[in-house]
Amino acid sequence: MKPLRLRLPPPNALVVFEAVARLLSFTAAARELGVSQAAASRQVRNLEEHLGLALFRRERKRVYLTGPGEQLQRAVEAGLYQIADAADALRTAIRPEQLTVATTIAFSAFWLMPRLFAFHAAHPVWELNLMTSDAPRDWAAEGVSVSVVFGDADWPGYRAERLFGEEVLPVARPGYFKQRPPPREPAALLGETLLQMDSELISWWSWPEWLRRNGVAVPGKLTGPHFNNYSIAIQAALDGAGVALGWRRLVEPLLRDGRLLPVTAARVAPGESYWLLSPEAALEDARTEAFRGWISAEAAEDWT
Repeated sequence: MKPLRLRLPPPNALVVFEAVARLLSFTAAARELGVSQAAASRQVRNLEEHLGLALFRRERKRVYLTGPGEQLQRAVEAGLYQIADAADALRTAIRPEQLTVATTIAFSAFWLMPRLFAFHAAHPVWELNLMTSDAPRDWAAEGVSVSVVFGDADWPGYRAERLFGEEVLPVARPGYFKQRPPPREPAALLGETLLQMDSELISWWSWPEWLRRNGVAVPGKLTGPHFNNYSIAIQAALDGAGVALGWRRLVEPLLRDGRLLPVTAARVAPGESYWLLSPEAALEDARTEAFRGWISAEAAEDWT
């Protein structure tokens, strides 16, 4: 069998190909990689010559993947991400004072970050590495010691501790309904501007689901802008742009200081909860146990 070096296409060309295939633009890929468009085109042309086939077709100044191009994209993307994940895990492993914690973007921004200063003050020597993602991730494979996730109680391979439940209610800025009375029933919200979330989290409720849980027949389309980031959606509510779905654990400080108000008395409690997870192997580390104890105590002080 040929050595791996002789079987592989030029590595630099694969990196450029991945960027062009993902962005479907030589210009955007060149900008992302910090090279000229001519250099990016040359790398892809070299790769096509190496393989003896076309990876892209160009039509009216637009770029599309060919069938072989799509096949190569899947393989290259999987390979590069696997290498990147392994590199991240190795970086974590060789930094003994680092504690890696992972959670969703919204939980980090609204619940965890305001409390982290106290933990850092108690453990100033430890370097805290906070990772956030709304996409499903295998946190254990990435060297994460502690993660907070929202879901059910099935977490094989982890020590799982339930932190608390959740409830979802419509919220808006004070004065949003100054010119008219606020809706009393969930069905009346259909006439409002609803700030809608489009998220990779399957557990993240949308307005149609919340309305259906309250017995409201939902039309085909609701009025209101869409967001893929909960922090931005809540900021839009704070700016008076419409009514958002408030996840009570996340927006509690905003409700407490009156920056947001419940719109109706209706609220729904999801069946899922926030869970504190650690791989069994990470439990031998004193930093992991310290952080788990700290976050459990913080959760116990929160409402139940």
